Amino acid sequence: MTYRVRISIGGLEIEIEGDKEFIEEKFSDLSWLDKVLERVKPHESIKEGELIGEKLSFTEYVDELEPETHPQRFLTIAYYLHKHEGRDMTYDDVKDYYQRVRWPTPKNLSDVMSDLIKDGFMEEAGKLNGKKAFRILRKGIKYVENKFRGEER
Repeated sequence: MTYRVRISIGGLEIEIEGDKEFIEEKFSDLSWLDKVLERVKPHESIKEGELIGEKLSFTEYVDELEPETHPQRFLTIAYYLHKHEGRDMTYDDVKDYYQRVRWPTPKNLSDVMSDLIKDGFMEEAGKLNGKKAFRILRKGIKYVENKFRGEER
């Protein structure tokens, strides 16, 4: 049987796959993880503050990222919820976070989300507290972490 373990540390994600003995061996001595972390140099992204243990508020994320379009704003909210609350996003979250930073709400939330899903930045994630939920995908995470550079959205 193959086992898979994913470790996420300050924006770095490592996935280890192998048989039970291999996984147990890797976790009995984590010194290899220190060596990996020493080699990784943070790129210019929102992660830099988090690597030294700071937690940015949503307002600080907005100040750091400066999202200009509704899709960028949706992704900023989804990213923040994913990283700091470990959960998916609902339309109620969009309304709440838009209100927190005084952004004008888009006329049709589902049109913005539909475009993000079509472009591979988000996906439907079932229900959360009885409301339709959406999950940010790796492409969306990378786009936010690179301050909206690299992909057109």
